Formats: sequence, structure tokens, C-alpha cells
Amino acid sequence: MLTYHSPRQYLSELFSLLFNRIRMGRSDDFEPTGWLRVDRAVDEIKLRLASAVMEEQFQAVGLLCREALISVAQAVYDPDRHRSLDGKILSATDAKRMLEAYVAAEVQGQGNEESRKHFRSALDLALALQHRRTAGFREAAMCAEAVTGVIKMVAIVSGKRDPQRGGPNAMPLSHL
Repeated sequence: MLTYHSPRQYLSELFSLLFNRIRMGRSDDFEPTGWLRVDRAVDEIKLRLASAVMEEQFQAVGLLCREALISVAQAVYDPDRHRSLDGKILSATDAKRMLEAYVAAEVQGQGNEESRKHFRSALDLALALQHRRTAGFREAAMCAEAVTGVIKMVAIVSGKRDPQRGGPNAMPLSHL
């Protein structure tokens, strides 16, 4: 902190995030997945969305959404079990192909095509928001909802929400 104003600016930003978190409340329905990096990313998405006022800040929400999807893809993707649809060997950051491979293997059948489309569209929304120079609150909020929805769906598909598992993230039977 080089100047007198640096600590003041830092504290102002820090308290601004805290005040926004208090203002927004904890009424959201996102239960932590247990994947630490994914859960941190979702928390950061919510904080940034709550404090964003400029286009660049809303674009940053898109970047965080993309990063959250990369993290969830890395958490569940198994190259031995989830083969890429085009036969290519996937890089550790190829979230689109990793999620496609995961979903194709775990959410099979014609009856699940809509679910597979939802997985793909969330990533498309995040990429579009990240590059939209006129990004605003509504686009960022819709993207955040789509991405957290996909993360919840992956937690369900992976078994993290199964009631019989009885873990802290298990969905109570009353929610079924």
C-alpha cells in the first residue's frame, strides 16, 4: 500500500463486498457441493454480481461462471470413463468437452436430451457474457443462475445429493 489512499480504497472495497453480501442476504438455495474450488467460485460469482455496476464487472461475472464450469468439469471428469465425443484427448481446461463427455456417459438416452442441452447452453451463456461489451445485470444474473443450476445438476448426477448417502450435501427426502 503505497499511498495514504490505498488502504482506504482497499478497506472501502472490502466493506462494500461485505455490505452487498449482507444486503443480498443468504436466501439463495445453493448448497455447497463439497468441491471446494467450485463452491468458492459460486460464492465469488454471487459477490461480484451483487457489487457489479459497470459492463466490465458484468463481463467478469461471465469469466467467473466459465471458471466455475471448468472447476466442476475437472471435479467429475474421468478420462477412462468419459470419452470425448470427437475422440480427442482433452486438456485440463476444456470444460466444454469434459462436461459433454461426462454428461454423455452419465445422462444417457433420448429422454435426457433436454438435460444435455441445458449443460451445453450454460457454458455458451458464460462465454457470451464474458465477451459482451454491453453486458448488464440481467445478462450476468441469468448466466449466474444457469451456471449454478448446472453445478447443482452435476452434483445430483454425481450422487452428491442422493438421500441414501446421508452426507451433509444430501438432498432431504422432502425435496424429492
